[in-house]
Amino acid sequence: MPVLHPAQDFAFFCDESGISTDRFTVVGGLCLPKHNIPIVLENMAAYRKKFNMTKELKWSKITDNKFEEYKQLVDYFFAMNSTNKCHFHSIIFDNHKWRHNKFNDGDSDIGLSKLYYQLLHHKFCKKCAPRGTLYVRLDRRNSSTCLEDLRNMLNRAAARDHKIETSPFKVIEPADSKECDILQINDVILGAVCAVRNGKHLLETGRKSKKDIANMVLEKSGFSSFEKDSPISVHRFTIWNMRSR
Repeated sequence: MPVLHPAQDFAFFCDESGISTDRFTVVGGLCLPKHNIPIVLENMAAYRKKFNMTKELKWSKITDNKFEEYKQLVDYFFAMNSTNKCHFHSIIFDNHKWRHNKFNDGDSDIGLSKLYYQLLHHKFCKKCAPRGTLYVRLDRRNSSTCLEDLRNMLNRAAARDHKIETSPFKVIEPADSKECDILQINDVILGAVCAVRNGKHLLETGRKSKKDIANMVLEKSGFSSFEKDSPISVHRFTIWNMRSR
C-alpha cells in the first residue's frame, strides 16, 4: 500500500479523464510540498465530518442531491489552491489527433502514458525538482507501462533537459483512489476541467449539478475557457493544450 506521508520533498497525485468517448483527454494532478499533505488531509477530514461525506468522492458521483456538498468541496480546493497548499496542473490532448499506428506501436495506452510523461516532466519536474526530491502517486489503472521504466525515463529527461543530475524522481507508485483523499479531490477537479474542455457544461442535456460544478471550477480558475493554455506566469492552476506532432 502506498505510504500516506511520503519522505520526498514534493508529491504529485494524478489521474486521467475523458479517455472513452470524449474528444479531449485530460491528464492532471495535484502538486504539493510534503509539509502540506497533513494540512490538506486535515481539511478533508473536517470537510467530511461537516457535510457527512463518508464515501469516495468522484466526478461520476456528483448528483443533484449532492450538489451542495460537492460545491463545498470545490470551495475547499480553491481555498487551499489560492493559499498555495496545493497546485493543479493538467495536459489536454485532442483524441482526433492521435496517430497511434505511427508513433505508439498501435497502442493507445502508450499514447496516454506519454501524456503522463509530458505532464510530469514539464510541469512537476521543472517546477519542483530544483528544490528537492519527487514522489508520484497515480490512480491505479490497467496499463502496459512499467512505472519503474517511466521513473527512469523521467530521471534521464531531468538530467538532459533541466540539468538535474540527482535522479529526482524517487518513487512512482499506483494507489486506489478509495484510500486517498487527495486523489479524490483531484478526480472532481479533473472531471470538471475535462467536462469544460469537451463543452459539456454548455449542453442543454446532461446533469445540471455536474454542469454547475464544471462552470464553478472554470470561474474559480480565473480563465474564460480551457481552450487556451494558461499564461506562463500562472502557477497555481495550469492548463496545457498539447499540440500533436
